[in-house]
Formats: sequence, structure tokens, C-alpha cells
Amino acid sequence: MPSMPEPAPLPPPPPTPPAPAPMVEPEAPTPPPILMPTDDGEGSKIKKRRTKRQEQQQKSSGTNALRIPLNTGGTNPSKGTGLNIPK
Repeated sequence: MPSMPEPAPLPPPPPTPPAPAPMVEPEAPTPPPILMPTDDGEGSKIKKRRTKRQEQQQKSSGTNALRIPLNTGGTNPSKGTGLNIPK
């Protein structure tokens, strides 16, 4: 039986990467916020509770107050222009 040939020499190992830079110490954390007194001398104001009627009035005047009514053509519908432009 023939003898085995010699194996090829191994390539040299890759170069090692440089060592990482040392960790920089973090700065001191920011101090907590300081509450400053208000100019009026009073604490937080609490809104007065609304009645159900006041709440309903506010809801009903919401987006409906922004709507423009359509021009139906006045008294003579056949003459209507279809535009809502005052004369």
C-alpha cells in the first residue's frame, strides 16, 4: 500500500484585532427637575364640574356649528342656481 503524502502546511492564523478602547466613564446623571412656585400663588386649579345640560349644549354646538346650510334654490326651485352665494 502506498504511503500517504504529507499534508499541506496550515496557513498562518489571521492577525488579532486591536483591543477595544477602554470604556469612558459616563457623566453624572442630570439632577431631577425642581418645582418652581407659580406667580399667582395658588396651586393647580380644578375646573368646576359641568351639568348634563351644559355638556349637551357643548356637544350639540360642536362640528354642526361649522356646517354651511345648502342653498335649495329659494322659493322657485326650477330657477335655483345650485350655488350658495348671496346676491
